Amino acid sequence: MEHVSRREVLRQLALSMTAAGSGVFNIEAARVVHALVGEERTQPEGYSLKWLSPHEFATVSRLAELIVPADEGGGSGVDAGAPEFIDLLCSQNDQLADIYRDGVAWCDRVMRDRVRSRFVEASLAQQTTLLDDLVVAETARRRGALRQGVSFFGWVRRMTVDAYYTSPIGIADLGYQGNAVLTSFDVPVAAIDFANRRIQDI
Repeated sequence: MEHVSRREVLRQLALSMTAAGSGVFNIEAARVVHALVGEERTQPEGYSLKWLSPHEFATVSRLAELIVPADEGGGSGVDAGAPEFIDLLCSQNDQLADIYRDGVAWCDRVMRDRVRSRFVEASLAQQTTLLDDLVVAETARRRGALRQGVSFFGWVRRMTVDAYYTSPIGIADLGYQGNAVLTSFDVPVAAIDFANRRIQDI
């Protein structure tokens, strides 16, 4: 694909993320986003942030690492490029960008109230306690003061998992053997079902 058309794919995927009634994640478009990220990562200067501030990027990176940690099956959400994936999409969608900016600010505000530090500066136990509280509030449908955090965590969790399972690392984790250069690409139904189950389990 030509560079201009890939940028258009990026824009359309970003806008579709917040479109009313949109429940379908375009896997082909996600692979284009990964390609753009991968090209920048290979440059001497590495990936340059498109929208997130360095602090916001660090926070999203920490969340991605907690959501999909590295294990014997493969790398983490950070290894798969989820933070860059999110940054690129935020740069093309103001509504999505606001979700992340406000969400990171919420995490920092609540963590300051709890332990007098920003989220990324808190201990692992303090970070996971906050995320556990969000999951409990979501499951119990008693969100209260955690409502904004529950909504934000839902976004970052879903996008991290989407980014992971459309990346080379995630595809390898699924054990899918067809990740080669092809003129067309169809994701196996089993891979999609597995990814959807993982999203529900997180």
